[in-house]
Amino acid sequence: MDGSYAEITMYGDIYEEQPTNWWGEPVEGQYILLSEFLEDRKQISGCTSITIRMNSYGGDAGASNMIHNRLRELARNGTKLTCIVDGVAMSGGSLIMCACDMVRVNPSSLVMIHKCWTFLWGGYNADELREQATQQEAWDKMQMEVYTRKTGLSATVISHMMADTTCMTGREAIDKGFADELIEDAEPTSIAASADGRSLFVNGRQMYLAPGMFAPDTIPQTIAMGNSAVQTEPMSKETAYREVKSMLKNCSQQESPAAEARRIVHELLHKER
Repeated sequence: MDGSYAEITMYGDIYEEQPTNWWGEPVEGQYILLSEFLEDRKQISGCTSITIRMNSYGGDAGASNMIHNRLRELARNGTKLTCIVDGVAMSGGSLIMCACDMVRVNPSSLVMIHKCWTFLWGGYNADELREQATQQEAWDKMQMEVYTRKTGLSATVISHMMADTTCMTGREAIDKGFADELIEDAEPTSIAASADGRSLFVNGRQMYLAPGMFAPDTIPQTIAMGNSAVQTEPMSKETAYREVKSMLKNCSQQESPAAEARRIVHELLHKER
């Protein structure tokens, strides 16, 4: 921050407050916290230009919406808001991204929108489940308001995109109106999926997807060997078998890598998507 300009780094999952474990101890990690943002906002309220560096899989929809709305408040008061998607802007991360009138993306950035979901525990009757569905639909309408304002697309189109859990590369996000400018000369951002589809590697850093969510098949995969990860293009089961069979041959004299490769073969040939 230098008076008229401020840069905010928003990396990690989105929460209202710092996550804690069972004993009330802070859970280590990178987070986007509503409480911290509100404190930061007091300090940047006088800035005429603010840049947000984004890399988030999302998190708390309410906290994401609150951050979005407070950023829009700044924009209405004349602040120039720019978001640079350094890695991914998914779910709640895309809501925050769309608060900015200028969104800059890398060719390999990823933007994802989907319908809200929640966890349910306990027993429910039909009326209670219908009420829960009504609440979920209200959250979806909230998101549609955000996306239609940013993109100019109709609510019907946005609703279908959310229902399909739509992932977009940087160029695709520009085509759809979610982003405004492609950073052509940016250092490439490496994004690949794990073999089981349950996590993504962004510039080598593993980030786990929410339970029940899988990376789309169009994202290149990585095959872990020891402490390294080799990126591959999307492959069929037959191709995967040939690739890992070759790995098995190369490490047949080393029991640990061979065992690891056999596990990978099993996952690639039997994973359910």
